[in-house]
Amino acid sequence: MISQEENLHHDAANEIMSLIIDVHTIMTLTVPNLTGMQEAKFRLLHILENAGSQSMTELCNQMFISKPYMTRLVDTLVSEELVERQPDAKDRRVINISMTDRGMEYLRNMLTELRDHMKSFLSGFSSTDLETICNASAEIHATFSKNPSINNQGTWSFYTALNQKEK
Repeated sequence: MISQEENLHHDAANEIMSLIIDVHTIMTLTVPNLTGMQEAKFRLLHILENAGSQSMTELCNQMFISKPYMTRLVDTLVSEELVERQPDAKDRRVINISMTDRGMEYLRNMLTELRDHMKSFLSGFSSTDLETICNASAEIHATFSKNPSINNQGTWSFYTALNQKEK
């Protein structure tokens, strides 16, 4: 027999997965011209902003993509001067990928653009619905932040600071 706590874990995991699917659906609706490569670019820059320099293998594992696809993605970002390759100080065989200042600026602009598209999607909701979304999101962030393995201060903190400047 499954315990009540195991049921809660199961239900919470299902709810998180449902939120991920909902957010992806909303992104698709609000930014229909967002390509898979652009989404991968955003995810990669977000990882580098949060975690700092990462090896190709680490990035592949975090993004669930193959090394050939990661190589193509990194090549594109290097040519756009958004990331750079750097040899690992401890292991010459490893090449680390780090974000450039231009990459940070690109990520900030992309977050702002996505937020602006999201605002148009949200325009169809009532004030009560918008307050519910804000409160629920704040509760989810506060709850997730209790887990020490979540390091989401990077992108979220500069994005929040960006929002404060615009209010």
